[in-house]
Amino acid sequence: MTTLVICEKPSQAKNVIAALGSTYGQILPCQGHLLRLETPGEVKPEWKNWNQDILTPPNGLYGHVPDEGSGKPPRLARIKQALKTAKAVIIATDCDREGQGIGQSILHLLNYRGPVKRAMFTAEDAVTLRNAFSAAKSNTEYETLYQAFVARQQADQIYNLTLTRVATTVLRAPGTDGVIGVGRVKTPTLGILCKREKEILAFKSSEYFEIIMEVTGRTGSATLKHAPSDKDRIVDPSVAEIILSAAKAFTGPISVITERKSRRPPQPYDLPALEQRANTLWGWTVKKTDEIAQELYEEFNLTTYPRAEAQYLPETMIPEIPALVRQLNEIQAYSQCAVAEIRTGADGIFCDKKLAGISHFAIIPNVNCPGGFAATAAKLNADQAKLFDLIARRFLAGVAPDYVYDQTTLTANVPTPQRPDTTSATFTTSGARAIHLGWKAIETDIDEEEEAPIPSLQDGDMVRATEATLAAKWTEPPKRYTEAGLIKAMKDAWKFIQDPAERERLKEAKGLGTPATRSAIIEGLKHQRQVHVQNKNLVPTPAGMLIYDVFMEVAPVIVDPGATARMEARLDDILKGTASAQQVISEISRQAAWITQRITQSTTRVDLAASKKTKAAHGAKTAATGPKSRPATPPRSAQDSSAPKRATQPAKTRTTQPPPANCIFLRVPQSQGFDAHKLGAKLDHQSGRYWIPGSMNRRPFQEKGWL
Repeated sequence: MTTLVICEKPSQAKNVIAALGSTYGQILPCQGHLLRLETPGEVKPEWKNWNQDILTPPNGLYGHVPDEGSGKPPRLARIKQALKTAKAVIIATDCDREGQGIGQSILHLLNYRGPVKRAMFTAEDAVTLRNAFSAAKSNTEYETLYQAFVARQQADQIYNLTLTRVATTVLRAPGTDGVIGVGRVKTPTLGILCKREKEILAFKSSEYFEIIMEVTGRTGSATLKHAPSDKDRIVDPSVAEIILSAAKAFTGPISVITERKSRRPPQPYDLPALEQRANTLWGWTVKKTDEIAQELYEEFNLTTYPRAEAQYLPETMIPEIPALVRQLNEIQAYSQCAVAEIRTGADGIFCDKKLAGISHFAIIPNVNCPGGFAATAAKLNADQAKLFDLIARRFLAGVAPDYVYDQTTLTANVPTPQRPDTTSATFTTSGARAIHLGWKAIETDIDEEEEAPIPSLQDGDMVRATEATLAAKWTEPPKRYTEAGLIKAMKDAWKFIQDPAERERLKEAKGLGTPATRSAIIEGLKHQRQVHVQNKNLVPTPAGMLIYDVFMEVAPVIVDPGATARMEARLDDILKGTASAQQVISEISRQAAWITQRITQSTTRVDLAASKKTKAAHGAKTAATGPKSRPATPPRSAQDSSAPKRATQPAKTRTTQPPPANCIFLRVPQSQGFDAHKLGAKLDHQSGRYWIPGSMNRRPFQEKGWL
C-alpha cells in the first residue's frame, strides 16, 4: 500500500525520515500554510472597493486557494502528485489546531477521499516519533480540532478585515492616507501600550524618605538602611526626622544570620524569552531576533525549531543529552562543560507534563547538527554567533550543578520612642558569598544585581552609629514597554483581565498571539504609525492614542484582551462538541456588525501622518454612507491592509543633551510651558517633557500640581 506522510515543515520531515526511514511511505513537507483564504475581492468583486460591509462570504466560508509565497507552489505540486497514487495518508504536522489545519485543508482542497490517519507528537526525537506513528489514530477523531482551526481562521478574516476597512474609511481624516489596522490580537496589544501611556501621563510623583545608617563594632563596620515596603513608606518629614535622630544616637546589638542556599539554573529559552533577552542585552528588535534564530535553525541546523512555546524539554530526550554536551565540547568556549544533573518535573528542565498539547519544546543546540558544532559555528557572523552562544550557554547551564552560596542578613532595631505609630525602626543589609558557582560559571548573562560582600560583623556584636543620613526620594511613574517588555506583557496578557475564568483561559492560551506572530504584530503597529520607538521604548503615536480613545468610547471590546480569552473559550466549545464552527463564525460576524455600527457613529477623524484630531463637518453625510470628500484609495488587496499608500517624511528632531539620570520629570500642561520655564524647568525636546535637577527646590512645582 502506498502511503503519503505530510509534515508541516522541511526540518520536521527530516526528523521523521531519520527516525522512520520509509517504513510508513513517502514523506513530504509543507512550508507552513501552503494555502491561504480567498480575499474578499475574490469572493465578491464589489468588495475590492473598501466600504463598511461585513465581509462574511455569501456561503458562510472563504475558500482555500494555493499560496503563491516563495517556495510554496512546488511543495504543493509534489503533494498533489503524490496523492494521485496514495492509498492512504498520515498527517504528521504539529499537534495543535494550526497544524491540523495545515494538513487537513490540503486534503480537502485536493479532494482526497482515501483513508487518513493522524500522528500526534510534541517532540521530534526518534523514540517519540516511532511511538507516535505506531499509535496513529483515524483522522476523524480530530475533526473537532480541524473545525476549531476553521472557526479561528475564518473569524479572524471576517473580524480583522471588516473592522480595518470600517475604521479606515470612517475614522481617517479627509484627504489623508494610511490604514487604521484593526486586529483581534493587534488592537488589544495597542491597548496595552496606550493604557500604560495614560498611567504615565496621569501619574503624580510623591516624596518619601529612607534613612541610611553607618555602624561600627569590634569586628568591623556595615551600612544599613531603613527602607519600608511601598505600602509603609515614610512620607511624613517629621517622622523621617525622628528616625534619623534616633539612628544618629544608636548604640546596641546587631543580629547577623547566615544561611546556606542553592539556586537552580534558569529554564532554557522559548522564543518569547529569547526575544526578551536579546532586546535587553543588545537592544535587538523582536524581528531581528526572530530572523537570526531562523537562520541558525534553517541555514546552519545549529539549533532546534525557534518558534518554541515552552521552556521545557521532553523526557525522551534525556538519553541524548550526554552526546549533545560532548559535541558542544568541540567548541573551545564550552570544552569544560559536562552533564552534572538531569532535572525533571515542573521545577526542572525535562517535563512531559509541561509539554502536553504544545507543539514545540525549548530552543537548544541541535544534536543532529551536520558537520559538527565547531566547524558550523565557525561560519557564523557576529550576530549569529552571539545568539547561538546565548542559546548554548542557557542549555549547558541547565545540566550544570546548582549555584551554592551563603546569604548573610544584618539587622539592627533602632528604638524610636517619639514615633506615634511604632517604637522602633528596623535597619537591614545583606550580602552573599559564593560557595560553588555551578551553572553561574556558564550562564554569565543573567539579570541580577551584583551581590554585596558579607560584612565582617558577628552576631550579637555591640555596634554604634558613626553616621546617619536622610535620603529624600520620589515615586516614579510606570515604565514604558520595551519590545522585550511588550512581548512579556502579551504572553502574560491574562494579568490585565479581571474575570477569573477569562484570566485562566487566556493563561492557558499563552496570552495574545503566538511566538510565531508577535513579532509581526509589533512590526505592524509600527508600520501603520500607531506606535513608534523612542529611546528603545515602544510609545503610542498621537494617532495611536486617538485610535485607542475612539475604540474605548464606542466599543471597548476591540482593545480588550478578554475578547481573546472569550474566543479561545468558544474554540474549546467546538473541541468539546458543544458548539459548531459555523456558530462561532456567525457570532464573530454579528460582533463585527455591532462594532461597525458603533464606529460609524464617531465624529473623530485621525490623520495618521500629522496625528491630529478633527471633527466631521456639520451637515456632512454620516460615516455609514461614507464621506465623499475622502479621496484616498485603500490598498489594492484587503489582505495587504498594513501598507499605507505612501510613506511620510520623518519629522526633524532637535539634537540636545539628554536630561541627567537624577533629574525629576514634571507634568506640565502644554499651555503652561512658559511658566515652567520661568521657574527654572528645562524642556527635553526628545520626549517633550519638562524636568528639573534632583537637587532643585521642588516646592514651587508641587504647588503648581506638576509633581
